[in-house]
Amino acid sequence: MDGRRARASGRHIEVTRTVQLDAAAFADALVGFRREMTGLDHQFHLGDRGTFELDARLSPPGPRSLGRAELNGRLWNPAGDSVAPVRITATSDDVVTIVALVPTREVSDWFADHLAEYLDLAHAALDELCEELLYHAAIERRARERA
Repeated sequence: MDGRRARASGRHIEVTRTVQLDAAAFADALVGFRREMTGLDHQFHLGDRGTFELDARLSPPGPRSLGRAELNGRLWNPAGDSVAPVRITATSDDVVTIVALVPTREVSDWFADHLAEYLDLAHAALDELCEELLYHAAIERRARERA
């Protein structure tokens, strides 16, 4: 049951995706994801949609992160001349993890004038991030099973 949703209020647009990761798998995914992001910003080139950048700093660090994490990032339009700063939050329970991407301020004129392209880029960014989480959860689970 992977679900995608978008909700807009003026220039404030929230995009969410639900993935099949319970709280324990989500915590495992964060361990691997943090390891991969140590000291480096992550950049996803999403073809003609644009680019998604993630800051390396994932919060909250340490054991308090069970069930929740936040990241800051940016969505860049295809030409790379318009940016939308965003906050990504992931909240997990006993069944699923909900990942949300929300602009930290009103989106720029380019994104407001090209709302379909913004939504396509935001969904693609969340899809990439969720695939990373699913990958790291599987890697961590396999490592634990081998131990």
